[in-house]
Amino acid sequence: MVKSLRRVRGRIDIPPVVVLGLGRFGASLAEELTCHGVEVLGMDSDARLVQECTGFLTDAAVGDTTDRETLVQFGVHEVDRVVLGIGSDLESSVLTASNLVDLEVPRIWAKADSDAHAKILTQVGVHHVVRPERDTGRRVAHLLGGRFNDFAQFDEDYGMIKLSPPNALVGREVDLDEVWRRYRVRLVSVRRGDAVWRTLEPGMSLSREDQIIVSGAPEKLESFATR
Repeated sequence: MVKSLRRVRGRIDIPPVVVLGLGRFGASLAEELTCHGVEVLGMDSDARLVQECTGFLTDAAVGDTTDRETLVQFGVHEVDRVVLGIGSDLESSVLTASNLVDLEVPRIWAKADSDAHAKILTQVGVHHVVRPERDTGRRVAHLLGGRFNDFAQFDEDYGMIKLSPPNALVGREVDLDEVWRRYRVRLVSVRRGDAVWRTLEPGMSLSREDQIIVSGAPEKLESFATR
């Protein structure tokens, strides 16, 4: 039973998740999962960090994640998903990852602070390696120009942006095929005022107050936003 009294914002239907390492990344991930109705168990060697997270964790413990027996006592081997949030301490990260692989955890997600760190975690057997600082840096780089309201990159050559319609699309019926031919981007969704997001359909007319979602290669998105 999730102890947090926070309102569930929309349930993520997955079984309990263990988060090892409750620094900024691990704590924010654990809290977000909790807010979406997921039971989260957390462990860190720092008692202060554990105490700060007890309000939203289903269960919390102070422990050495590099010790295999400690993980077993915490029940890590009984869950389907474990997130390893230790990044700055390379040795602890790799040793903990090795323990998780030895315990045959089906889905291991781990944070890496560098390309070398990510490579080692992959070689150890981690299934999913994430680079939150790098990804945030990429996102902010595209937001600095002020043309995007939000940006997400899914691969080197594909991302999505949220922005107000560029001048070339304001006050005219949208031709989705023409937009693709001219700008090599896809118009995905539109939101008007406080209304819900809806599919942007051919023939719709856009205003400056609208918000749209557009997908494509990052360089094409940057170019499109200036039109």
